[in-house]
Amino acid sequence: MVEGGITMQNTPATSSTAPRIRQAVRTANAKTAPPALPRAPLLHGLNRAVLWQLAACGTGLLLSAGQVYGGAAPFGLGLLLGCGNTYAPAAALGCLAGLLLFQPLDTALKLAGACIGALTARIVGRQLGQTGFLPGAACGVGVLLLEQGLVTLVGGASPADTASLLCSAALAVLVGLGIHKLHIGTPRGACLWAAMAAACLQRAALPGFAPGLVGAAFCILCCACAGSLEHTAVLALVLAMALTAAAPTLCFAALAVAAGGLGTAVFCPGERRSGAAVFAAGCALGALAAPNLTGVLTLGLAAGAGLLGFLLCPEQALRAVFPPPAPPVGTQSLTSAARKLSGVADTLSDIAETVNAVCSCQMPPRGESYDYVVEFCAQHLCQNCARRNTCWVQGYSTAMDGLYALRGALEHNGRVELEDLPGQLSTCVHPADLCATVSHGYRLWCSRRQTRARAELLRTALTEQYSAMATALAQMAARLGRAGLPDPRREARTTQLFASLGLEPLECTVLTDLAGRVTAAVTLPRTSFTPGECRALAEEMGRICRRDFDPPEVTNCRTVTMLHFGERPLYRAVFGLASRPAPPETVSGDACRQFCDSAGRAQMLLCDGMGTGKPAAVDGQMAAKLTAQLLQAGFAAESAARLVNVALGLKNAGQESGATLDLLTLDLYTGRAGLFKAGAAPSFLCRAGVVRTLDGASLPMGVLPTVTGRSTALTLDVGDTVMMVSDGALCDGSAWLCDQLTLSTRLGQSPQQTAEAVAASAVRRSGARQDDITVAIVRLERQKS
Repeated sequence: MVEGGITMQNTPATSSTAPRIRQAVRTANAKTAPPALPRAPLLHGLNRAVLWQLAACGTGLLLSAGQVYGGAAPFGLGLLLGCGNTYAPAAALGCLAGLLLFQPLDTALKLAGACIGALTARIVGRQLGQTGFLPGAACGVGVLLLEQGLVTLVGGASPADTASLLCSAALAVLVGLGIHKLHIGTPRGACLWAAMAAACLQRAALPGFAPGLVGAAFCILCCACAGSLEHTAVLALVLAMALTAAAPTLCFAALAVAAGGLGTAVFCPGERRSGAAVFAAGCALGALAAPNLTGVLTLGLAAGAGLLGFLLCPEQALRAVFPPPAPPVGTQSLTSAARKLSGVADTLSDIAETVNAVCSCQMPPRGESYDYVVEFCAQHLCQNCARRNTCWVQGYSTAMDGLYALRGALEHNGRVELEDLPGQLSTCVHPADLCATVSHGYRLWCSRRQTRARAELLRTALTEQYSAMATALAQMAARLGRAGLPDPRREARTTQLFASLGLEPLECTVLTDLAGRVTAAVTLPRTSFTPGECRALAEEMGRICRRDFDPPEVTNCRTVTMLHFGERPLYRAVFGLASRPAPPETVSGDACRQFCDSAGRAQMLLCDGMGTGKPAAVDGQMAAKLTAQLLQAGFAAESAARLVNVALGLKNAGQESGATLDLLTLDLYTGRAGLFKAGAAPSFLCRAGVVRTLDGASLPMGVLPTVTGRSTALTLDVGDTVMMVSDGALCDGSAWLCDQLTLSTRLGQSPQQTAEAVAASAVRRSGARQDDITVAIVRLERQKS
């Protein structure tokens, strides 16, 4: 395959092929790249290696000037211990110059000897093939300790000098190890170099001006604006420690700058002006801890200089240093899946719209008016008749009126007899053949109309199903895109938990959604769990995730078992149900489903099949079962109703039947609820003893090609009760239902007791007007601890 001048074979990108692919891409990019700009005159003729050597020498010179509390100067020796072998001689030269220029003579000579020893060890080790960190560190620290030991034996070293030198040796090893292990391009390496720079800049401090504090303020502000909160917190803590070690009198100022940067990262991430205001406010609060006015001026001047540098720094420079973090792998896969689902939804919606548009733009079909019968008779009977000219030319109006006069008899009997022939056709010489031809043409016309109607019905059902599926998939894609972020720590703990139980997980996912709720999904080899084991697993998962989980939802497939853990909701739903079939029937046409799904929602739906007995029960049970399955699969109420409407429409094609839908979806975390009605009877909400009627004009499912429903949004509180009834309970009006619900609430009856009482009262009140009666109740209660 050839793409953009790159020849690529259809082979997997293994470790051997990946370099070849990268090289091909570089070659193609080099061919299309613009010509390189001429070098600047200043850099013309200079070798890049020489520039790096000069940079290493300058870095050693600057770091050797730094000191921390007690007179320790570890940074120059640490640089020499941790830098690469290529730059060690240049760094050693800079360190020696810096020590002799900026450090006290006795300290400078001791550290210079340690630097020479470390450089010698590194050169010898390189010749012997030992290029690690240990030879230089051991020799440098050993020389430093030997020098201090000799001075101590002579009697020229005080305990303070000994402690300072030991501190220099220990810090030099730590700094060198950090430089050796942490690359400056990583967040940890950049944090280490920023801390060393801040501490060394303090050696250039002037009265009222602290350059190290300026650098710290600038770095923390840049990280707070363009970096993450975690990086800002670590950088602020490390720089505060470095400044405090270099200048203990500026401890309050270091903490003020760190607090201002953290406030910016928390309250105004990515916002320059607002972040600057928050940083200034944090520094102002920190100034209250200043010991004197000079400290306040020092903090204000340093914070102002750092803030000015931050505001003048280009946005591109910030993004180059702090690129936006890549989302976790789990989030990328969820986003990709959501994008694919959204694409499928758009495709299905486009298919439905295209089919409808094409069918509506087509010319009206031929042969679907009564003219088809007239033309059929003229072509098959009168075409070869000797009186054709007389009947269809001279007597055209008379013949047409006579044939149209037969329509009534055809629609009534389906055929015509000799006695049905009108006077306009009395001149026909073939009356019997005329009756047979007209009857046959009428039957063909009816067949064409029925075929057309059935095709229209199937097309409407197909496009409506596509549209409903497109809507449902779009909603699922939106929810999947907001599924949350993976939690690697909790995933590792969950995997370890099941592995310790002898159940090695095939897949483990722990997500935290936008609301802060944690869900966990674990896939295991097929295993059976008892209710007690499920409760024990929920307790263990709650312990390691520090959340309160419900027992998991267990799904068994052929070879695997999937466990889904969800946080225990704040509320719980208490259901009640009572049903009475219309006598003398033994089967009710009403069907009800009450359940809580894995997403923490309580679902209560009531479907009423038209009529009574078994035919109505088939429609009601079919509608209730399909709706419940779609809801458990994640479909919204409107999408589920549209798909069930298509199924009922195809089943009941040409019949006057259908089913109503009354659906309540209740979020047990927030108490928010949605009520969807499609031809259903009114529902009732009882709150604090006051009953409110919930009604809306709509049509049942299965009657029209598209469902006509009505949605209502509610917010329920603890103790609120919602009651659904079928139309059989409204035979005596709705006022008594409100009174009965109010009375049952005041008596403290349970939802089941209330449902039984209302159903029994409805049977007594119905009298001879018997119909199926169903009462479904749900009450919101606080979750038990």
